[in-house]
Amino acid sequence: MKTARTATLSPGETAVETAGLSLERGGKRLFERMTWAVSAGRFLAVTGASGSGKSSLLACLRGQIEPTDGLVQVTPDSPNDIGTIFQHLRLTGELSVLTNVLCGSLGATPWWKTLVSFGSDQRQRAFGLIAELGLSPLVHKPVRSISGGEQQRTAIARVLLQDPPVILADEPTSNLDLKLAEQILNRLRSLCIERGKTVIAVLHDRDLVERFADLELAINGDFENGWSLRTIER
Repeated sequence: MKTARTATLSPGETAVETAGLSLERGGKRLFERMTWAVSAGRFLAVTGASGSGKSSLLACLRGQIEPTDGLVQVTPDSPNDIGTIFQHLRLTGELSVLTNVLCGSLGATPWWKTLVSFGSDQRQRAFGLIAELGLSPLVHKPVRSISGGEQQRTAIARVLLQDPPVILADEPTSNLDLKLAEQILNRLRSLCIERGKTVIAVLHDRDLVERFADLELAINGDFENGWSLRTIER
């Protein structure tokens, strides 16, 4: 796979694109010749059955796994410019909610500064995000002691603190009730509209896809080449 990175783009210009992207995992073809582009400021929902290749696609986009063939082009010029909300969260259970959220600023903070403490600006922003997501009573609790939904919101706050141009979200609302899911997706969509962020999120709820996404990339073996892209009309 070839990966090209250029300068940050303005809203409306291409932020993430694939060309002829093909992927096999465990001897199974997931999709092939996948070609599409997402502009800065747009929200792409990735849908499909369990095991169809949604998480693997996100891993290709962030450069974690090599596809069978094809090209991925992402606008940001450093790994810290792509933020990921992982399906399995990747939090540190022994650390507090606050410290896990603050880890979102590590890429933008010189390592020697974090040996003493995180900066006051980062801490203030972290506290604000924690409050926004309803986690203030848990701010100093170790992540291992809070619920799955609370952990998911902690992981989301971590990426929001990172403030990357591109956000990849693998089932970001799977452990949340409808009200919280709507709050999170509304926040992500607002980042697209107001700040030109690009969001690519794996979603399962059809209603949420229709309400919050601009585009739907469906991965399904019944489609030619295993995928289909459509624009969501409003």
